[in-house]
Amino acid sequence: MITKAQLQQSLLLECDICLHLFTKLDASAWDFRMTARQRSTLELLQYLTFCGIAGIRCMAEGNWKLFGELSAAAKTMTVDEFPDRMQAEKAAIEAFFDSVTEAELTSREVKLPGGPVQPLGLAIINAPLKWLSAYKLQLFLHAKATSAPEIGTANAWRGIDWKP
Repeated sequence: MITKAQLQQSLLLECDICLHLFTKLDASAWDFRMTARQRSTLELLQYLTFCGIAGIRCMAEGNWKLFGELSAAAKTMTVDEFPDRMQAEKAAIEAFFDSVTEAELTSREVKLPGGPVQPLGLAIINAPLKWLSAYKLQLFLHAKATSAPEIGTANAWRGIDWKP
């Protein structure tokens, strides 16, 4: 069974990897879209600054309207603000885990958006953790396609530059 601390660390690692990947981007990336209907790199960065904590809070508070409010606030973020906004998301994740018990994570039932009712800890894995991981990989692909073709697996999964 995963512990509260392990779950928290997994979420924070995804945020740290996003911060690492951000350092691989240059100005040519900001307006880049993989396809016309996908987010630009800037829009992806904006989403990453709230999607983890928003999902956690929405489930914990039983209020999915909060997601839209946090999304609207993120749309004002500039590229230069990304590191500070990711640090703020990390701080909010840490504060959440400071406020919740192991027992709440395993016994408190919450509803995923459009999905089943699950224990809070499992729901955090099945939504915010997966969102951060998936969109982190999209950020990796944006960086590789625009600014840093040399990056690889260690950048995407550990947030480090591999030195063979």
